[in-house]
Amino acid sequence: MGEYTGGEILAKALKREGVRYVFGISGHGIIALLEALRKEDGIDFFSTRHEENAAHMADGWARSTGRIGVCCSTVGSGVANLASGLYEAYADSSPVLAVTASAQSAISYPFVGALEDLDSLSLYRPITKWNAAVHQWSRIPELVQKAFREALTGRPGPVHLDIPLDILFQKEEAAELAVPERYRPSGRLRGDQGLTDKAARLLLEAERPLLVAGGGVIASEAWKEFQSLADCLGAAATCTPMGSGSVSSHHSRFFGDGGWLGGNAVMRALQEADVILAVGCQFTSWLGLGKPPVMQPRPQQKIIHIDIDPTQLGKKVPIDIGIAGDAKAVLADLLLAVNEYGGKRRTDGAWVKGLVETYRDYLKSLEGMLGGEAGPITMGRLAKEVGEYLANKEAMVTIDGGMVFHWAFTYLHAYGPRCRFFFAGGGHLGCGHPYANAIKLAFPDRPVVNFCGDGAFGLTLQELDTAVRHKLPVVHVVNNDGGWGMCKAGAWALYGEKANDGIDQDFSPADYAEIAKGFGCYGERVINPRYIKPALERAFKSGKPGVLNVATQLVPHPMFGVMAQVVFQGVPLSMPGGPPPEV
Repeated sequence: MGEYTGGEILAKALKREGVRYVFGISGHGIIALLEALRKEDGIDFFSTRHEENAAHMADGWARSTGRIGVCCSTVGSGVANLASGLYEAYADSSPVLAVTASAQSAISYPFVGALEDLDSLSLYRPITKWNAAVHQWSRIPELVQKAFREALTGRPGPVHLDIPLDILFQKEEAAELAVPERYRPSGRLRGDQGLTDKAARLLLEAERPLLVAGGGVIASEAWKEFQSLADCLGAAATCTPMGSGSVSSHHSRFFGDGGWLGGNAVMRALQEADVILAVGCQFTSWLGLGKPPVMQPRPQQKIIHIDIDPTQLGKKVPIDIGIAGDAKAVLADLLLAVNEYGGKRRTDGAWVKGLVETYRDYLKSLEGMLGGEAGPITMGRLAKEVGEYLANKEAMVTIDGGMVFHWAFTYLHAYGPRCRFFFAGGGHLGCGHPYANAIKLAFPDRPVVNFCGDGAFGLTLQELDTAVRHKLPVVHVVNNDGGWGMCKAGAWALYGEKANDGIDQDFSPADYAEIAKGFGCYGERVINPRYIKPALERAFKSGKPGVLNVATQLVPHPMFGVMAQVVFQGVPLSMPGGPPPEV
């Protein structure tokens, strides 16, 4: 191939894997890599305003495209900043490669106390699936290949390479790079056929079968197989937040999604089902960790668990059948087995219909919490208006905030896979903004909205500059209730009306629309519910990144009490059973 610097061979190895962008911030530690990216056609450096958001953008790219996202940072504080964003990717099993620069190899591992040195291997180890330091130029291709193999094989997740800056500058003779098919598997792992056959029989014998799609269904692009199996069985079907879109809200049997965020119909299904088929689902807090109040374990309830990671099988809930395998491959085999048995199901259609009716009654019960036509604008009303506006536009939505996400999961529906995104594992406020920028970069022709709270928006609003520089017309809908609303609501629910007296949880009356204009964005303040949809229309027509600063009244969601019981599970506190007092 010729002689190349470490930065150049790294850029070529990333390009060989189909990487289009490397997200990060410039710095002396990675200057050799930036020069290599500048010269290499087909792969570009993409600059954000903070390293954390570079990691979030790589994560957002991975979630929306299904391809690995790549981010980088310079030495020291850049490495530390990047780690914060990488944590969310780890919590949600998102395939991201983080490349960090280290102090020169002669003064690192062990470090001597030079300016900006940092043991990033130790820092990143708890938040990555795999990580390594590159100690020799010759190992760059090998370790890049291993990083991709680890990130994409089995349960996906973030990986990390730390490269001393002198190695990035070092120039050596390079051999031809291998194609990805030579060093990582490209097929799908089928499950045990005997267990698959047993699962098929159990599902056909069930009267109240429930299918639950987790993030593994999205990662393996198994949503068609999942829905086909549900239709073949006539079963109830829902999904976790990470499985959003595996069951379209357009479906005639839709009764809510997002675990308990979906409402009481989802909880009823989890508690009444005689057989639960959980696919790529880890039984996280969104399913109550498999415990009350969300699930009510019963001896007669059977659970079939499918996951690419065998260590997840039976980890949180007792299972009757555990199948280790790729969701798409196992579901295809399971559907085939069901059909081979003639598809003679025993599903109680009245039960499934009852779930749909329960869901409709649940939505009706929320109408009184949406406020009047003249205002003030409640979070629920704002979510409903935005959801109606986006309904037929093939929009992609990021959800970011506290009480905001409760209402968003009620009204911002997922009509298909990879169109609604949420920080389900780490709860990382502020990631919605960089996620949305990455999604718009990947899908420039689709409308992209970040539905967020004012607290979350304030954490990463500097990325408006990124959106302006790169012409990414994302529209941000900011629920501005003037403070950390969900935290205040929780304190009121637990300790009474005076719980927040003297506690600094309120913000200044900043006008985010005017701040947005200062960045060169479209900005508009909205105070009347009748003007929400027209304001959205104007923001999109502007062709610029847009911010709608919407004055909202925090009305606690009815499922807030369930969240409190799940989050404080095992804590000796008196938990609210329903909505906390109005704030």
